[in-house]
Amino acid sequence: MSHELELRQQAIRLKDAGWSISGICAHVERSRQWFYKWWQRYLAEGSGGLRDRSPTPHPPQAALAPDIRQAIVKIRDRLMRRHGPRERYRLAGAPTIRHELACLGYTPVPSLRTIERVLQAAGRTTPAFPLQPCAASVDYPGPQATRSNAVHQLDLIGPRYLQGSHRQWFFLVYRDSYDHAVYVEFQPKPKLETVLAFVVRAWQRLGLPTVLQVDNSELFGRTSHPGALSRFVRLAVVVGVELTFIPEHEPWRNGAIEHFNGWLQERLFAIPLHSPTHVRHELAAMMTTCCHEHLHPHLQFQTTAQVRRGLHARKLPATFQAHRHPLPVAIGGVVFLRRVRGSVCISVLGVQFRVGKRWAHQYVVARLYTRTMLLKVYAHGRLLKHFAFPFVGKPQL
Repeated sequence: MSHELELRQQAIRLKDAGWSISGICAHVERSRQWFYKWWQRYLAEGSGGLRDRSPTPHPPQAALAPDIRQAIVKIRDRLMRRHGPRERYRLAGAPTIRHELACLGYTPVPSLRTIERVLQAAGRTTPAFPLQPCAASVDYPGPQATRSNAVHQLDLIGPRYLQGSHRQWFFLVYRDSYDHAVYVEFQPKPKLETVLAFVVRAWQRLGLPTVLQVDNSELFGRTSHPGALSRFVRLAVVVGVELTFIPEHEPWRNGAIEHFNGWLQERLFAIPLHSPTHVRHELAAMMTTCCHEHLHPHLQFQTTAQVRRGLHARKLPATFQAHRHPLPVAIGGVVFLRRVRGSVCISVLGVQFRVGKRWAHQYVVARLYTRTMLLKVYAHGRLLKHFAFPFVGKPQL
């Protein structure tokens, strides 16, 4: 993906998030004329309008057989009939339709893009704006998920409200970035203890990841004391998980889970929700459907359950209780992905570190080593600087 396309997508996301035009242009370092050009393209053509237009005319495509075209529409209509909890969370997109066409013996099986064009022409779908492609940018040093339990993401949705109630509720969402295994709970406004217990249950269910990626909220890393390590950070280090914080003010870097959150809310809030029990019943049906029925093109059209079959995951024992007690600072590392701002500084757990003018507006990786409380800053795999981290507290190594 080109850097320009990434900037265009980022500008649209910020606009949808409520940013002002001036703020967007300053953030992406582009003019207002540039923004309006691509905003109008997006309104007229959807996400495809953000791509550069090739001056070379496309070769004519072979006509799609009428019976296959009709089958695509009929399959879509059948998949969209959602009468119960399990059906509500089934996928009805091009990968699922293509798989069913192949199972029914249609030949030749059309490409995913052809199926999307047929659905669009029939008025059965609107191209969705992709939420996470920018995370694959070549200059962004984020972790890459190449196998199950390599990279997990954790996020919070809320507050949300049930019908007839003013009590705040939240969804705690945990997801594997590779095979899309998911674990979701519905809880009242969570405290740190709630999040700790939730992530332990997620690890017991899915297994311990190599990397857990989170945002910079106070529930995960930030505390009222700059330089302090929260209990969430300590728990990750104790169990041997490399906690990775995405850049500040860039929630789309958790794109995989943000995309899932949007999909879940679109289906879940399409029905009246009267009680926590009702919501949890829906979530149980959703997790079963996602695991056993969703087909993933990047996994050779396998389901999550098929990919995880035979996986020897590192799991916490059912008797694990360490998160309920004061946690020491174990030996390990914590990673902070940061974009160096105009001040040429980065912020790590409320502490500012000056990186240097040369790296302004570029991404760096700051790794905190808890054994020595040394913070090392890297760019493109090269060590730039190291700092003594002003740790608040007493390490118990």
